Amino acid sequence: MAENTAEKKETTEELPQEVSKEEVASAAEVMLSVVKTSKAFRMYLANNPLLHRFLDDLMTRLASHMGKYGELKLDIDQFELKCKGKTVYGSRDPKESLAFKMYSDGIRSLIFSEGIEGKEVTDFLEIIGKDRPSEVDDDIVTLLWMKDLPHITYILAEDYLEYDANGQAGFGAEELAQQEKIRGLYKDIPPKIEKLQTPILIPQNIISLTEEEIEWLKTARELDENRNALEEVVQVLFSILSVEKDFTVFGDFIDITVNLIGNLLHSGEIVYAVNLISFLRELSHDEKLSPEHKDRLIKTLEGTVSGDIIKDIEGIVDTTDKIKPESLKDLILLFGKAAIRQICDLLGIVQKMEMRKVIIDALVEIGKDCPEMFYPFLGDKRWYLVRNSLHILRRISDPSSLEPVSKLIYHKEPRIRKEVLLYLEGTPDPKAMAYTVKYLQDEEITLRIYALRVIAASKFKGALKPVLDIAISKEFGDRDISEKKAIFEALGELGSDELIPMFEEMIMKSYWFNKVKEKESVMLAASALRRLKTDAAVKLLEDAGKVKKNEIKTIITQALRSIAAEKAKVTTK
Repeated sequence: MAENTAEKKETTEELPQEVSKEEVASAAEVMLSVVKTSKAFRMYLANNPLLHRFLDDLMTRLASHMGKYGELKLDIDQFELKCKGKTVYGSRDPKESLAFKMYSDGIRSLIFSEGIEGKEVTDFLEIIGKDRPSEVDDDIVTLLWMKDLPHITYILAEDYLEYDANGQAGFGAEELAQQEKIRGLYKDIPPKIEKLQTPILIPQNIISLTEEEIEWLKTARELDENRNALEEVVQVLFSILSVEKDFTVFGDFIDITVNLIGNLLHSGEIVYAVNLISFLRELSHDEKLSPEHKDRLIKTLEGTVSGDIIKDIEGIVDTTDKIKPESLKDLILLFGKAAIRQICDLLGIVQKMEMRKVIIDALVEIGKDCPEMFYPFLGDKRWYLVRNSLHILRRISDPSSLEPVSKLIYHKEPRIRKEVLLYLEGTPDPKAMAYTVKYLQDEEITLRIYALRVIAASKFKGALKPVLDIAISKEFGDRDISEKKAIFEALGELGSDELIPMFEEMIMKSYWFNKVKEKESVMLAASALRRLKTDAAVKLLEDAGKVKKNEIKTIITQALRSIAAEKAKVTTK
């Protein structure tokens, strides 16, 4: 009876298990999530929240499947993935098909085991999901082997030892059972950790070193590790050019050096390029150098620093972090006036704010004694180059630049007009304020307001009439309140008690049916009186405070307090 039971059990185990629709459907859902996530790897960066969402969904579906059905084994055909003989994934597009990618690299089965972690899934998807260039030699099998994923295993075509009746490769029953047994043995083994590199020890009975010798070896090793081949090449060139007497050889090495400078600049190694150019300049003043050698070197230097070489760095200043601002400034200062055109062109191309500032700083230093170098750029079609040139001239602050700069007051580009206004504000030339008055008619409100403040701060009396004309014009009411306020503040700074009657009418008048207009009128008059600060201005404010009420009275009170505070400051000083 026992024998029969055992026989019956054995027979049952040999029968093929029934495939449930639920298990196949679950495997199909897992594969759908795999496809979505693998595509996400090609579309998004590693830190993208959407990618993490796809990964979380995949891990959830994998965990759910394994919790119900155990490991997930997929058999791989050319364009299909099957779970227990049922297709759970299919795509006949060789470029997109995950099945085709794995099948082409010899993988015939793929097994996901319980305990799989997110990092393993991520590594797996990065391998099968990303397109690999044709020149890359490593196939999927090699990449999977290198990653060593403990819960993702695979079976290769070369592992199939028998053929079925149709001549198709497949496991023999014995080999298949062996594979399953091996996988079962390794199933519960913890993930492999990286082997530590064990140092190779030399027995003391073979070789014995003194302490001095050991220290020498350490130093030699450190020097070897820190070697800089480029620096060594530069030093070799220094040595050869410093002592070479043969004119032909000397000329050849000069040419080599110039070519190297160009290559260094193109690759962003500006420090070495600057060192080479500086060395050549110092060498040109060496008294030991023959006249023939010196003439050859000077002509080469003139060609090198003419500015053409700057084009080598135009395309990389914005695209690499290798170029340091201080190195770029040193390079520009080396080129100097001879390359002013090229440097200004570079300024117009560079996008990085930090680099533009460095270039401007260098140009200011180069042109501090000759601002006329920048005048030709004031007529350039590129507005940003004109703006930058104006900025440099403003920094140099030479009065001789006023005339060419003032010609741009009516330039069509407002950013250029703004830079001109800033120049006028900063120049010590007294004629600048007369040009500033012209900005009162500028089409940009921000420039008009700024001009009013500049005029008020300078107390340029010549601007009183133009400002007053604006205040009493019919169009005044249509202006923005911020501009109106700036106009009356300027009147207060430029005017005198002669304007008191106008301010009195504004501050005392009552608008019975338009309190908003009354408030504005009082506010404007108070703004002017606060800056006028005469006794008559104070008295008018005090009188108005007696008749006005509520928030209008508050405006007047604040003006009086402001005058008192400023007078107190003067007394303290």
